Amino acid sequence: MKKFEDKFFNILINRYGFYIKDYFSQSNNENKWVAISENDNYAYCVIVCDENNANVLYTEAYEQLSKMFTKPVAINVVIATKRDEISQEYLGQYNKLIYSLTEERAVYSGDGCKPLLKVCEYMGEKEKKHKNRFKDNKLTYILIGLNILIYILTAIMSRSLLDSNTYVLIRLGAKVNELINHGQVWRLLTCAFLHGGIMHLAFNMYALKIIGSEVEYVFGRKKYLIIYLMAALGGSIFSYIFSPYSISVGASGAIFGLLGAMLIFGIKHRDKIGKSYMMNIVQVIIINIIIGVSLSNIDNFAHLGGLIVGGVTALIVKSNLEKSFK
Repeated sequence: MKKFEDKFFNILINRYGFYIKDYFSQSNNENKWVAISENDNYAYCVIVCDENNANVLYTEAYEQLSKMFTKPVAINVVIATKRDEISQEYLGQYNKLIYSLTEERAVYSGDGCKPLLKVCEYMGEKEKKHKNRFKDNKLTYILIGLNILIYILTAIMSRSLLDSNTYVLIRLGAKVNELINHGQVWRLLTCAFLHGGIMHLAFNMYALKIIGSEVEYVFGRKKYLIIYLMAALGGSIFSYIFSPYSISVGASGAIFGLLGAMLIFGIKHRDKIGKSYMMNIVQVIIINIIIGVSLSNIDNFAHLGGLIVGGVTALIVKSNLEKSFK
């Protein structure tokens, strides 16, 4: 349901000029998002939920949104369900739209939700066009594939699948200050594509898939690649300056740069995307910093450098969604 909610709200924001606010739901004990479009006369709002507590969420949202606006508030509820049978409770209700997640279409719409049928139709068309997930996140998968291929080479040369031999890592391009001082500056970039072990690779590639997909969508492939490479380079430079005796490898500096880019995007558009989005990014960054400080053999300066350079680069290149948020 969360995935459907994200897609539905993205279309409302990017195609129809809505913006996002969040409110606290006591029944769910969590923050919920609401998409809002307003004019001089009223505020038109949309919430997405499952069918278990749609009426309760509507009441909660109405009470809180009525306090936010001095103008009248109209709320439509989009109910996402996997059930084959439509709940009779919501049939005939003016402000309800029921979307079948299994059939991927709207199966019921009250008169007040008729405009939202266009969103459902557009979502269906977009799903058909982008059925191949590789096309959506092409660069992210290419980067993951490149890292995996390089790790396979490292494993063969190390004669171990689990752990990489230090001398092999140095031979393939790890960050070693003494060698960089002797002219091997390319190590500042190549070290970002090497990993010290299978778990190191797995954690980084999982993070890259989650965060990279977001950055690729928000910034586009070219700008995403610029942010990734600049953050990788920035992380290595910070490591070179502040950890001169470490032999450093890993994509985490670049990944922290992607987090920095999304943080900048969230700050610039905090009024449009809501507090929850911002808090999620900040929490991920804080958790990763705590993990880095708590464990040994973690190059925290590379993380910090990547975060800063990725954020600064994002400020310069700007996201592809800038016009949509104006």
